Amino acid sequence: MMLRTLTLATALTLGSLLTGCANDADSICDKRQNCFDDDIDTGACAERVEEWVEEDDEDDRRERVENCARCIDDRTCAEVLENCIDECFDIPS
Repeated sequence: MMLRTLTLATALTLGSLLTGCANDADSICDKRQNCFDDDIDTGACAERVEEWVEEDDEDDRRERVENCARCIDDRTCAEVLENCIDECFDIPS
């Protein structure tokens, strides 16, 4: 029973780590669509963000995406412009 619980907990943790970037990329692209560009293809945008993360210095880029997604969460478009430029600058769309 203990082994089954440990296995399940490990699987859930790995799953959340692997999908975290995609969820953050989706959040960033959705906010960009809502605030700045109605015509943006959010699926393609999220793929570009994910590819960018995997290109170079993955840990740093993943952290930047996480910080941007955290900053834009529950903020209005004006608040995003005012507060999240540093966190979101240079993340592709």
